[in-house]
Amino acid sequence: MSAESLPITPVAFAEAIKELTLPVLYAKVAELQNSIAHLRRSNQELRHFISESCESQADREELEGYIAENDGVEKSMIERIELCKAEVERRGQTWIELGADANGTTSTEGEGEQGQGQPAREDSTASASMNGTSSNTEAHPAERLRDRDNDGEDDGLYL
Repeated sequence: MSAESLPITPVAFAEAIKELTLPVLYAKVAELQNSIAHLRRSNQELRHFISESCESQADREELEGYIAENDGVEKSMIERIELCKAEVERRGQTWIELGADANGTTSTEGEGEQGQGQPAREDSTASASMNGTSSNTEAHPAERLRDRDNDGEDDGLYL
């Protein structure tokens, strides 16, 4: 990580998301869940490489350092998901899970355990009516939310 580019603090993140619409909040959560899934896959691959192919102790220690850094980033992302949930509930709305638990764990449809980073599909009609969107398409709820709020203009806020 560059010393010049630091991630936004949790306090600043919580303040910034107050300005976002509900669809954008849910899109942010979907983005964070996707990032968590990629971090977990990366760590799994690094662990496999360490156990199967890593020859030198120095390389092993360096890779374990990357795994630890990824774990820290994942915890930060989980905290941001919780902040988004708290913001939705602060507005008096009911939080709707987008196929992942608060820890960023996603499951595939019909699968009760952790999946391979694929969010579970929800009933399109039920989730659309619950989150204020309506669509006859079979797009994932997060995709519909993101598309609805994307009017081609850059709001200038990227979290």
